[in-house]
Amino acid sequence: MRNKYLLLLKMQLYNFFGINRMFHSHSKKEKQKSMLLGALAIVILGLMITYSALFSAGLAGMGAASLLPTLSVLVCSLITLVLTFLKGSGVLFGLRDYDMVMSLPVKSSEVVLSRITMVYLANLLISIIVVLPAIIIFGISTNAGIIANLIFGLSLLFIPVIPMIISLGIGVLITAISSQSRHKNIISLILSTLAVLLIVAASTQAQNMDSSEIVNIGVALSNTANRIYPPALLLSMAVQDQNGLYFLAFAGLSALFGGAFVVVVAHFYQKMNTATFSHSAIKYKEKALKVSSPFKAMYKREFNRYFSCTIYALNSTIGMVLLLVVSVLLLFITPEMLEQQSGFIGLSQMLRQILPMVIAVFITMTSTTAASLSLEGKNRWLMCSAPVRTIDIFNSKIAVNLTVIFPFAFISALLLGIRMEVSTMQVVLLCIVPLIYSCFISVLGMYMNVKFPKYDWTSEYYAVKGGAVSVLATMGIGMLSSMAPLFICAVFTGISSMVMVVTSALLLIIVFALYGKLRCYQLYEI
Repeated sequence: MRNKYLLLLKMQLYNFFGINRMFHSHSKKEKQKSMLLGALAIVILGLMITYSALFSAGLAGMGAASLLPTLSVLVCSLITLVLTFLKGSGVLFGLRDYDMVMSLPVKSSEVVLSRITMVYLANLLISIIVVLPAIIIFGISTNAGIIANLIFGLSLLFIPVIPMIISLGIGVLITAISSQSRHKNIISLILSTLAVLLIVAASTQAQNMDSSEIVNIGVALSNTANRIYPPALLLSMAVQDQNGLYFLAFAGLSALFGGAFVVVVAHFYQKMNTATFSHSAIKYKEKALKVSSPFKAMYKREFNRYFSCTIYALNSTIGMVLLLVVSVLLLFITPEMLEQQSGFIGLSQMLRQILPMVIAVFITMTSTTAASLSLEGKNRWLMCSAPVRTIDIFNSKIAVNLTVIFPFAFISALLLGIRMEVSTMQVVLLCIVPLIYSCFISVLGMYMNVKFPKYDWTSEYYAVKGGAVSVLATMGIGMLSSMAPLFICAVFTGISSMVMVVTSALLLIIVFALYGKLRCYQLYEI
């Protein structure tokens, strides 16, 4: 079993990191691109570890170094919980290479274990970013002893397991429920969205504290984590008491959760994949054929494709759903109440000034176009052979993203504008800024996907999230384009309107420039 498991894992690692393409590609340009992306990933990883180290050092400097074990477990677990769920069951079910893999002389348990190991390795990277700096700072700042530091260091390997299993378990449960329905993709999308909202709501409960001091917040978070998350308590006691039994209980609990999950999923693996790939019988009725424009036909096709992939729809919709939820919640909270609870004098006035940019931040989290071309996969020849212009296909994909954004953005802007009692100038900006950002992120995502398509995926997850350069680049540039002006507007509220006008004008120019480049592309060249 061991050799087969390792071979399956090796295949996935090669596919995820593009190792075969990097070493065996005859294209020099392809190798240079792989090396550049690898270097960029190392730089980003270094920056994230540096930020985490500064945070841990800040806590230690305020005399809260003893809280680092519990807080690092809490933060790492929450990040793992959310990110693993967003990856969804797409790492286990509905894989394009399912028939090929299951035709090999391997057991379902080996396949499931290899795929879960891939998710574990990704979450282990999160654990390294969050927990490793805390381990080092904890060892330097306290006199806990060698055993305590050793226990804290070894815990790095086990921290991601339980939250990862919980998220995957929720994803599997959603797949099991939705696979029985004819409208399984819609049901899966609704259940997944509700689950994300519940996870976000649960994670924010730890922030409902009266004290505004960082140390007190850390103590409250630590106490909350120990109360509601027993593994955090076990690790905290293991480090503080230098007790190996508590650590063994923590490690054993993690291993037990992981092993039980593999056994259960492996038992139902083939049955659930069969249900995922199956299609309900449809009764066809003879109707008159309708003729539509090329753009309209491609738009309908793209819209249907959007809802046929749960992970695609969930990842590109969740930002707008969160925006709408925040807008509705603020209907019950006045700006003055927010100012009073936070103790931030002038917060209500600042929120009124930066409101359009707050909406823009959520909009830049929403780009269906960044993966729309890659999701064509092996069927991309259909686009190349269709009697439509390339720009019409691009336009249809851009239109779907705008269709996703506009209803949420309009309703949220209306609700927030009414609650915040904004001025006439701010009403104008509430209309213009979200509109321009919507066009910007849609066209940017399309351009990035044209430049960095990923057709050779075995699961839609790899096209939507896992190593998809176009998605990462779009998200990074989009968030930077909204967060930077938001920061400037928050610091210099007196010139916030001018900053938003100038930013909108620059983005509009970029939109026209990128769209002009898209008009020059042909599908067979991509």
